[in-house]
Amino acid sequence: MWAKMNERDAVHIQMVVKGFLEERFDISADKVADNTSIRDLGLDSMMMLEVMLELEDRLGIKLRDLAMPVNPTLRDVVALVERNQPVQTQ
Repeated sequence: MWAKMNERDAVHIQMVVKGFLEERFDISADKVADNTSIRDLGLDSMMMLEVMLELEDRLGIKLRDLAMPVNPTLRDVVALVERNQPVQTQ
């Protein structure tokens, strides 16, 4: 079962992605907005795969559905994580 993430979760995912882009690819977080194209940041498909693997590690999830648009944005990456987020039971 999968859960709809709340806005706080989405902001956390964005921060994780921006932090990794800055650490690994020297891309300033200030240059990355919701609608920023990953390709416009200079990332190719292999670099994007590295981002996905790092998200799995940092967020403790398994990305099973990797479907994304041809030219994904930060918003698309957050949506990808959202689709792969398991429901947390209390």
